[in-house]
Amino acid sequence: MRSLLARLAVLGAFALSMTACSNGAGSSLPFAGPPNNAGGSPGTIQSGGNGSSLLRFIQGSPDSGTGGVGNVDVCVDNLPFGITAPTVSYGKATAALYEIPGGIPHTVSVFPAQVASQVGLECPTAPGPYLGTSPIKVITITPGLAPAAGSRLTVVLAGTAASGTLGLYVFGEPIFAIAPGGPAVISHNASPAFSVGKANGVGFGLCTATVTPCTVATVLTGAAAVAATKPSTVVLQTTNGTVTSAIAAIPAGFYDGIGVAAGTPVPITSIAAPTPLAGQPYVVQLYSIDGPAGGLNLVPVVEQTLGFGF
Repeated sequence: MRSLLARLAVLGAFALSMTACSNGAGSSLPFAGPPNNAGGSPGTIQSGGNGSSLLRFIQGSPDSGTGGVGNVDVCVDNLPFGITAPTVSYGKATAALYEIPGGIPHTVSVFPAQVASQVGLECPTAPGPYLGTSPIKVITITPGLAPAAGSRLTVVLAGTAASGTLGLYVFGEPIFAIAPGGPAVISHNASPAFSVGKANGVGFGLCTATVTPCTVATVLTGAAAVAATKPSTVVLQTTNGTVTSAIAAIPAGFYDGIGVAAGTPVPITSIAAPTPLAGQPYVVQLYSIDGPAGGLNLVPVVEQTLGFGF
C-alpha cells in the first residue's frame, strides 16, 4: 500500500511539472485530454501524442476579423493559441512558436476577435459558435513528430471573402535541426486573391538600395515565380511548398511583386530587412499576403535557428 501511495505521489508531481511546462510565449503547452479535441487541462497528455511539433499563425486576410478587417482570435483544439495571447492583428505573425503534441490531429479555429475581457472564451466550445458567432474558418492539421519533416507548420488566414479565396493555408517549415551555413530567405505565396489569373504567382526579391520604394531590386534565386497555394479543409491538411534562397549578406530590404517567368519581378511592397537575432544565422521568412483593394503586402519573420528545443 505504501508502495502504491509513493507511486501515486510521483505521478502527481509529474503531472504538476507537465502543467508548469511552457512554450516560447511563456504559456502552458496546449495538451488536450482524450478524446482528441475534447478539451482538458493544459499539461494533460493527449492520447496518441508522443512528441512535439511547433506552430505559428499569421493573420493575412484584409477583409476578415473584427469589423470585417483586423483582429482575430485563434484556438488550437479547445485552448487559445498561446494561452494568454490568442489575438492576432492583420499583417502580423505570432511572436512565438506554439508547441503542440505531434503525430495526432488538431483543430485550428479562427474567430473574430472578442473584446479584451472575453479573449479566448471562444475556445472551450470551438469549433462551435460562441455567443452566436461562428468561426471564420476551421481546419484540421496533423503535424509530424519532431525532428521529422512536417513537425513545424505555419498556418495563415489568407485570401479574401470578397474573392472567394478566404481560407486557412498551411506551410511546412524547416526545423533547423542543423544550423544554416549562411544567411537565407524562405519565401511563401500566402496571397491567393492576388494570385488569381496570374500564371506566375508572386515573385520575391531583395532591395539593394532605397527600400521605399525599392528602386534597385534583385530577384531571390528560385523565387521569381512562387505558385499560388491551396487551402486546407476541416478534414484535410494541404501543406504548401516554400522556396529557400541563399543570400550573400543582409540587404537593405525585401520586396514582393507579380511573379515572372524570367527576369526580376517588379516590386509592389517593400520592407526594410528585419534586425538579425544576436548570435544567430540570419534566416528570414517572407509571407506575401493579400492587401486591401486587391493589393499585396509582405510579412517578415526572423527565425531563431539555434536552440530550438526539439
